Amino acid sequence: MIRTIDQTKCIGCGRCVESCPLDTLRLKGKKAVIAYPEDCHSCYLCEMACPVDAIYVHPFKEPFPAPFPGILEAKEPGTAEEEPGTAKEEPGTAEAGRQAAEGRLTGKLAGETQGAGEKWNRQVKKISCDILIIGGGSAGMWAAKTAKEANPALEIVIADKANPDWGGLMSMSGGDLEVCMPTEDPMDWVKDFVYYWDGLCEQDVVSELWKDSARIFKAYEDMGCRYLKDGEGSYRTVLQRSLGHVRLYPVQTKGNGGMNMKECMIREMNRLGVRRLARVEITRLLKAGGHVCGAAGFQYVTGEKLWFEAGAVILCTGNMGWKPSYNNNTTVGEGQRLAFEAGARLRNCEFMHIWNVPKAFEWEGQTTLMPLGARFVNKDGEDFMSRYSPKLGANTDPHYITRGMALEQKAGRGPIRLDLSAIPKSAEDILVPAAGRHLRHFQKLQEEGIDFFQDGFEWITQVQLCNGAILTDGEGRTEVPGLYAAGRCRSIDPGVYMGGFALMTTAVTGCQAGEVAVRELSKDRRTQVGEKEVELVFDDTFRPLGRDGYTPKEILTRLQQLITHYDVSILKTEKSLTLALEELYRIREEELKHAGAADFHALMKLMEVRAIADATEFFLTASLYRQDSRAGHFRVDYPKHSDDWLCWVALKKEEGRIRPEKVPVPMERYSLGVERYYVDNFQWPE
Repeated sequence: MIRTIDQTKCIGCGRCVESCPLDTLRLKGKKAVIAYPEDCHSCYLCEMACPVDAIYVHPFKEPFPAPFPGILEAKEPGTAEEEPGTAKEEPGTAEAGRQAAEGRLTGKLAGETQGAGEKWNRQVKKISCDILIIGGGSAGMWAAKTAKEANPALEIVIADKANPDWGGLMSMSGGDLEVCMPTEDPMDWVKDFVYYWDGLCEQDVVSELWKDSARIFKAYEDMGCRYLKDGEGSYRTVLQRSLGHVRLYPVQTKGNGGMNMKECMIREMNRLGVRRLARVEITRLLKAGGHVCGAAGFQYVTGEKLWFEAGAVILCTGNMGWKPSYNNNTTVGEGQRLAFEAGARLRNCEFMHIWNVPKAFEWEGQTTLMPLGARFVNKDGEDFMSRYSPKLGANTDPHYITRGMALEQKAGRGPIRLDLSAIPKSAEDILVPAAGRHLRHFQKLQEEGIDFFQDGFEWITQVQLCNGAILTDGEGRTEVPGLYAAGRCRSIDPGVYMGGFALMTTAVTGCQAGEVAVRELSKDRRTQVGEKEVELVFDDTFRPLGRDGYTPKEILTRLQQLITHYDVSILKTEKSLTLALEELYRIREEELKHAGAADFHALMKLMEVRAIADATEFFLTASLYRQDSRAGHFRVDYPKHSDDWLCWVALKKEEGRIRPEKVPVPMERYSLGVERYYVDNFQWPE
C-alpha cells in the first residue's frame, strides 16, 4: 500500500499520477496527493516513476476478508463481522486514508465538482470510429494491431479504464509464455487440455489457439522481448501441471518481462496511429436494429460524457473479480455485464480462480515454484497434498491446493506454509527477481526482514477472479451482431490455470477478434442511435452522483466478505450457495439501491461495484445449477464428475432474470474422446 508522499521532495511533475493504473494519486495545486488510498494495490509504478524519491510504497497488501468461518457457521451474514472495512466504516485503513475520504465526501479535492444538488457537467463529446476496443491490455492492443495492419485507413479507438500506458495483464505479469512450437503437434496439446479441463475443452478452438502461439512468440521476440536459453542456445522450459506437452517459456530476466511486453505493444500502437483514451468507464453498449453500434461512458477525472459511434465493438475488458489485490484490482467484469445486458450469453461462471498467496503480501511466480519441488505443509510439517494426491502432490493447479488448504484448516491443521527446501540452487535464475517492480518488491520484503526463499511464512487461500466470460464462436463473435470479445472476457477455460496461458491466449484471441471485426465492418451502423436515447443512458448513469448513501467501498467490502467464505467459493453446497444468494439479494435491495457517489471517481467505483454484484450472482447461479464437480468447481454434495454434466453452463438474460442452461460438449464433432479426468487424481474426504 502507498504510505507517504514527502511533500518537501515532491516537485509536482505528475509522473506518479500518470503512471497509476487506479487513479490513486492526484495533483492538488502543485503537489501529488494520495487521493484514493484504498485503491492502491502496491504495483510500485508511482514510486518507480518519481524522479526525486518522494514516494514510499509498503510491500504489504490491504487485508482481504478471511475464508473462515463459512457462511453456514456465521451467526447472520452481513452482521456478524466486525473487521476493518465493514459497512459504515470510512474507506481506507491508514489515518491518511481516512482524512482523504473525509476530504472527498465534503468536496475538498481541487478541480472537481462535489456535493449533492450541484449542477454536474452535462456536456457530451461524440467520438466516431470504425472499431471501438474497450480495454487496452494485451487483448485490446493485439486486436488494434491486427485491425490496423489489415486496413491502415481505419480509425481505431481504444477506451481504457486505467492510464493510457497501463497495459493490463502485461504490466503485472512476469511475461512468461506458453508456446506450442512449429515442431510440435497442437493436437498433443489439445489432448492435455481435454484431460486437464475434465472434458470441457473446445477442441477445434483450442487447436487454433496453439497453432498461432508460435507466431505470437516470434512477434514478441522481433519486438525486443527475450526468453531464457541454456548455454547451448536452446530455450529453457518448465513443464506445466505434470502434463505431457504444455510448457512454459520463462523470460530471460525475471522481473521485467511483462513490462517489456507492454512497452513493445505501446510502441506498436504509436507506430500504427491507434488512438488511446484513458480513465474512461464504459457504462452501456448502444444498439440499433439489433446491432451494437457504439457505447456510452464517461471520463472519471473530468466527468466528461463520451458517446462512441462505431462500426464494430470489441470487448477486451478482462475477467470478472472482487478486487482482491495483485493483478486483479482493475478488472471486475464490466465487459461481461455490458455484453449480458446487450443480449450475449455468458459461460463458465461457476469456475473461479482461487489462489494460495502469502497472507501479508503478493508474489508472482508460483507456477514455476511447484514443478521445481516446492510444497505446502500444514502445522505438523506434513506435505498434505501428497495425501490428497499421491501422484501429483503439490505440482498441480492452485484450485486443488486451496481445496486441500481449506480441508486442513477445517481439521485444525493450519496454518499452512510454503516449503522451498527441495528447489535446486541451479533454478535461482528462473525464480529470483532481477529487474523491474518484481525486484523492487523482493528488496522491500528484505528490508522488512522477510527472505522469501528462506522464511516459512503463512499462506492463505484467496479469491482472485471468476472465469465467467462471454460466449463466442471460434473467431470471437458474440451472439449479438457487431459485438466481439477477446482475452479473458472471452470464455475459454474452466478455471484451472497454468503459467503463461493468459498472456498467450489474450494475444491470439485479440488477433482473431481484430481480424474478423475488420472483415465484417459496417460503417452504416454508426449513426442509428438518437441523441435522446443516449441522454437517457447518461441520466441513468449519473443519477447516484452527489447522492448521500452507502459508499462503493462499503458495498465492495460486503461482497468480498460474502464471496470469500470457504463454503461459498471452495467447498460449495446447495445450502451455502442458496444462503449466499439470499444475502446478495439483501445487499442489492438494502445497500446497492441506496448507494451514492461523492465524485466522478466514486461514480466509476460504483459502476465497478454493480459489475461485481452481477459477477457474484453469475457465479452463485451457475455454481448452484451445476450438480457435479470438475476443474475449478467443487460441490461437497456432488463430489464426483458426471456424464450428465459433460457440458458447459451458459447464462442468458430472460425477462430480466438470469436463466442457466446446459450447452453439451459436441463430442461427435471432436476427434478426441474424454479418456481420463484430471480431477480423478485427487482423493477428497467425504
